[in-house]
Amino acid sequence: MDIWNWIDYLTRGLKKVANESQQNYQQVHAYIDGHDKETLNQVSELVHESIKLKSPNGTIYEITVGDDGTINKKKAGE
Repeated sequence: MDIWNWIDYLTRGLKKVANESQQNYQQVHAYIDGHDKETLNQVSELVHESIKLKSPNGTIYEITVGDDGTINKKKAGE
């Protein structure tokens, strides 16, 4: 094999690796984008009866919503 054939062989191999790498990159990002959208949709569909929040001093409050839409709060455990 002369030097020009070897360079041609090397160039074709590098091009093949670059193309496969680009395809893998695109597939991974397509998967991540789809997965992120699916996760976002799942999170937006969650419904909770109450939410617990901690105040700066460490007190935990339970927040709920009444049937009329009013927001109710109480210390957790009361």
